[in-house]
Amino acid sequence: MKRIILLLSLPFATLLSSATTPPVVEAHALAHTFGGVLLQASFLPRGRDNLTGVWYEGGHAKLMRCSPRCEVIKKVPLEGPLMIGQDSTYRVVMAGSFRSGQRLKVMLRFDDLQLVTLTVPVND
Repeated sequence: MKRIILLLSLPFATLLSSATTPPVVEAHALAHTFGGVLLQASFLPRGRDNLTGVWYEGGHAKLMRCSPRCEVIKKVPLEGPLMIGQDSTYRVVMAGSFRSGQRLKVMLRFDDLQLVTLTVPVND
């Protein structure tokens, strides 16, 4: 009986272990924009994933899709390698007053409550 339960739970354990690995994130910089800064970063997900939230010391950042107009969305789909920034469809914007050279701690949340914390410099 124990072997049957163990064999039946094996695929589920494999699924959980792969789902709890967050994407690889490389934060390039925070660029000044009207009323705040814009995160410039690249994402390399390990399978299908979603960016579901971003926080910084000033609060919660806005996730946006800009095509052709920008609108606030609840999640950014990560179906393959993705760059976010000024020239991309998806953007992450943080409101506030930031100094050039300042380093800001940013926490990213993905599906299954996966968290990645980064320290990102504010560019000129």
